[in-house]
Amino acid sequence: MKRIFFLLTIMFIVMPQALKAQQQDEAGQVIVTPNGDTVNPQGIKSVQLLARSYGDSIVLRWAPEDAGLWMAANSYGWNIYRSSSDDSDTMYHINSDGDTVHLWRLNGDTPIKPMSLDEMKRHFDSTDLYAGTAAQALYGVMTYDVNKADQSSDMDFLTLASKQYQEQTQRQFMAYLAAEMRPDIAKALGLMWVDKNVKRGQLYEYTIECLVPQELTEVYGSSVMVPCKNFRPKEDEQMPEVRITQLDPHKVALRWDKNKLSGYFIQRSSDGGRTWENVNDPKTPVWPMLPTLGTAEAFGDSVAHWMQDEVVHFDSLDAALTYTYRVQAFDLFGERRPWRSSQPFKLIDLIPPTEPVLLLVRPEENTRCVINWTVMADDPDLKGFVVTFARDLEGPWNRVSTLLDKTTRQYVDPVAYQRGRGLYRIFAVDTADNVSFSSSMLNFIEDVFPPAAPTGLQGVTDDSTGIVYLRWNEAKDDDFLAYKVYFANQRDHEFIGCTDGYIYQNQFYDTVDISSLTHEIFYYVITVDNNHNYSQPSDTLRILLPDLIPPGHPILDAISQTDDSVTISWLPSVSQDVKHYFIYRKFRDAAQWQVISTLSPRDVQPNGHIILHDAPTPSDKPYTWCIEAIDSAGNSSGLCGQAVAQVLPNPEVKAQISLQAQRNRNSQAVTLSWTYTTEWRKDFYGVVYRSEDDGEYSPIGSFKRQTSTYTDATAPKEKKLKYYIQFQLGGGKYSTPSNIVEIKK
Repeated sequence: MKRIFFLLTIMFIVMPQALKAQQQDEAGQVIVTPNGDTVNPQGIKSVQLLARSYGDSIVLRWAPEDAGLWMAANSYGWNIYRSSSDDSDTMYHINSDGDTVHLWRLNGDTPIKPMSLDEMKRHFDSTDLYAGTAAQALYGVMTYDVNKADQSSDMDFLTLASKQYQEQTQRQFMAYLAAEMRPDIAKALGLMWVDKNVKRGQLYEYTIECLVPQELTEVYGSSVMVPCKNFRPKEDEQMPEVRITQLDPHKVALRWDKNKLSGYFIQRSSDGGRTWENVNDPKTPVWPMLPTLGTAEAFGDSVAHWMQDEVVHFDSLDAALTYTYRVQAFDLFGERRPWRSSQPFKLIDLIPPTEPVLLLVRPEENTRCVINWTVMADDPDLKGFVVTFARDLEGPWNRVSTLLDKTTRQYVDPVAYQRGRGLYRIFAVDTADNVSFSSSMLNFIEDVFPPAAPTGLQGVTDDSTGIVYLRWNEAKDDDFLAYKVYFANQRDHEFIGCTDGYIYQNQFYDTVDISSLTHEIFYYVITVDNNHNYSQPSDTLRILLPDLIPPGHPILDAISQTDDSVTISWLPSVSQDVKHYFIYRKFRDAAQWQVISTLSPRDVQPNGHIILHDAPTPSDKPYTWCIEAIDSAGNSSGLCGQAVAQVLPNPEVKAQISLQAQRNRNSQAVTLSWTYTTEWRKDFYGVVYRSEDDGEYSPIGSFKRQTSTYTDATAPKEKKLKYYIQFQLGGGKYSTPSNIVEIKK
């Protein structure tokens, strides 16, 4: 009855009364049992019990958590109890709170222990690797033993105890591996029991009892409930998909997900599955492993990462063959799963071609380079060569040639002078796009060619601080080194460098004295290459100081139109420093504006308006007018106040006009006189046109109908002059022009 009572304490995890009070170890840790009790974990051990039903039998496997407990239990043994609701299976009847517990000690009165050494010798062959491993784990002489008197004298007790524990743990580990490999070894180790006295469909509960005395250690028992039915592996008990990853030109990593399986046997076939060869020794399965501190260093970060959740095994292959792998797994009960095959796999060619040998780089006329090379072996998969160039060994190496034929051994770089001083290197490429490259060689080109001048120079300034910010487009020259910025207070003065050294960014800050009388400053930038050749200056940039605020916009007020003229009125700029107004005209769809009038603030009308009377040449196209205000610092308001009108053309009216011209010897003025006949009876006026040195004709004056002479008081005497007149008849009509008269220089 005392033994049965101890069994019940294990089944219900009820600890002795002395341990029910809450206790803490040196680390302050507390273990809470499933029924809510708290116990001191020191000296308490546990054992894990597993069960599997096959319908006609149930197999039990167990494993103590601690090596010391495992070795002690090998001496004292185990009891296995089964309970069920079937009275015919009952050996003991125990009432607890009105419930009847039916128990059956499966091993009877004989504890379950490992075979003796003599029994193992009789039962197993002497060449059985796993039986030998189990026997050595159980009965091999301990190297370290605190109870032996002949231990090393220079080893203290704690060190000896630590080494003994490590040796015990190693023995336990080897025993467990052998047990997982073979059910008969697990039984020989006293770690397995097969219950064949079962009924299909019955539910059984098994409990394991450790017979190590309680005064030596407190041991948690373990229970498991099992329905008696045929075993079907779950998804996490099946062999996972086999993946293959190439690591280098000859090595691959076989990978599959870790699950509840224990070990694996690997085979491969190079003839499509007709024959198979072992990858690992059939007596030494592949076990799941975790990465160690040296895994990443030895195999790379990827392999170390895979080993966290995957089983990884390496294999070396022949690049000419296609391989298929298959893997068979077994579980904790030694049961093997069906083979699972991988997809066919062939190594990718990762072997680079033989390195080219660069023989010579010879400059010619300081403009081109002749490059010669050779190869020491003929690779059958060689595709060709590429000539590259770099400023220094760090690169980048830029292509000089396209892919050259594999028989080519010379290349002429026709624009070597544009690359400047640098290094050539030959790359070899095979049909799998693997590359190798030669050593590098200097080209000895003397760079005497200046880089391109900078473009896009722009600048702004801060009126309050006098800081000028300059920016320009980045240089595109391959041999670019730096920039230099120059300035002058006037465009025709000598430009001076802003700094003694170089500028390496395409921007620059300068500080000017805004309290000086200088109202503008000029800048340009040059580019410097690696051989200190200077480019031509960029466009000169004019920066106004300190007034950068444009005048206010003139505003369109009104526009009116007659048959042949347009009148436009603008309100002037409100800025006080306006110096000029420019009035522009163009056809509405034209790109360029033409200045037709320049006014000063004095020309503003008494009513405060800027008035334009314009009679442009009649046209089918509409005209656009605008106005611009310019202040004393040259700042512009921009083109604004646009107005649109159209002056339509009218047919020409025929007239007979006879024109004569004579220069006045005293005043150098030219007097024009004319006679005419025309059928036009309405009033009209005439316009005088002048050309200088066969240039374009421009209107210089007008006259009324009753007038028959006109004096050109502005006629330049040093130019050849031509004149003609034409009548403007109103309504957009005009006469045929007169004859042209000429006044020589």
